[in-house]
Amino acid sequence: MTSSQPSGTQPSNIVQNTRVQEALEAWSTQKDPQTHSDVLRRAASGKLLLDISSSEFADPANPMQEGDKLAVTSVSDGEGKDLLLAFTENPRLEAFSPAEKTTSLAQPGAAALKQAMENHDGIVIDAGTPGAFVAYSDELGRAFGDSPADAAQLASALVDGGVQLDAFVRMLKDAVVYVGGLPVTDEAGEVTGYTVATATHPDGRQLHALFTSPAELWAWKSDAIAQPTTLDRIVASAAEDGMQGLVVNPVGPAAELSLDWFEVTGDDQTAK
Repeated sequence: MTSSQPSGTQPSNIVQNTRVQEALEAWSTQKDPQTHSDVLRRAASGKLLLDISSSEFADPANPMQEGDKLAVTSVSDGEGKDLLLAFTENPRLEAFSPAEKTTSLAQPGAAALKQAMENHDGIVIDAGTPGAFVAYSDELGRAFGDSPADAAQLASALVDGGVQLDAFVRMLKDAVVYVGGLPVTDEAGEVTGYTVATATHPDGRQLHALFTSPAELWAWKSDAIAQPTTLDRIVASAAEDGMQGLVVNPVGPAAELSLDWFEVTGDDQTAK
């Protein structure tokens, strides 16, 4: 938890989520489904700040004691929807908050998004800035699909690093993952079908694309259809189509997995 400090002193816990800020800068100049999805996918990892300036703490130096009252600030949009306030850094929160002394709570981005979905009608990130971003609960639900927890865990593993490849493969096997259906159109522009999303490595290798959430897919190809599936099925499909491997979240940070990592036997695919 942080609170505003006298000039020249440092708050004890500072958040500066530059990765989300980069997406908000793009959002400020081009508001479309692709930039919207890019903000959401980035917000699933790293930290965000919540404004808790209206909380009541008997001892502000030792908050969250018995009898204390935690109050997380939200705002109402023009239609009466209750939106959780979240910020990518302390100065942006302090500039927006009307409180004489601001107090903030640093939370994992995934936890803030979950709170917005479960306890509010959505979230607004960096209110009062040119890149102020709003996502409603239904948009959050679509962006993170059947298992927001899986999406957040996998995104954090790729962004933060430090996860061994074999452990990451096991995480993928236990998670809901997605393939992308890319529309195929005729000369008149009518959609005639869909093809499975693939990527070509600079060395020419063909890789089956795999996504940890619909938002990751839509930040890459906003017109694609997200289909939940399992790693086993994707590996089998890639082997059947003669591809050399998989690429997870090609918009980046990405991970490439050679099919050599898997033993393909009939309908069963297991990590070696």
